[in-house]
Amino acid sequence: MRWWSPGLSIVVIFSVLYGVARPSAAEERTKRGLGFDLRESSQPIRIKSDGLEWDYKGYVVTFKGNVIANHEDVTLYSDRMVIYYDETTSEVTQIVAEGAVRIVQSDRRATGEKAIFYNTQKKIVLTGRPVVRQGKSVVIGEKITILIDRDWVEVERADVTISPEEIEEKSGPSSQREGT
Repeated sequence: MRWWSPGLSIVVIFSVLYGVARPSAAEERTKRGLGFDLRESSQPIRIKSDGLEWDYKGYVVTFKGNVIANHEDVTLYSDRMVIYYDETTSEVTQIVAEGAVRIVQSDRRATGEKAIFYNTQKKIVLTGRPVVRQGKSVVIGEKITILIDRDWVEVERADVTISPEEIEEKSGPSSQREGT
């Protein structure tokens, strides 16, 4: 099943890796379904953890234990977060958050056991009982893949609950479909 959404909160945490211009957060929140803000920002990402290992030669940074990554109004929690860099360009190629992954932004929540951000492909893959919630609406799947640049989501083995109140808020006055 494909589900429209301009990405998940984890994207905001990693948005420092690339710039994406968007309308104001308030405008976007009124337009979006299950999604999180993607904003260009000069704000720093703050990462706290019980420990840090930096493998300079391997181009890998690992945050271990009680990882909390915060960027503006978005927070990512996990047991471990690994950042992989390209040895030639030193740009981030991939970020992997594992163990009790939870991403929070206002009434938006995404959870799972693993979240992988592929920087060059602008893609996020959530696995391990992934669930995305916004208000009363919920998307559950075996695997949730988000293509950030295309505002596109694919959910394998989808179980979706959409709150009628949220549909009305996004579509304005109710209207009937032709033929129904």
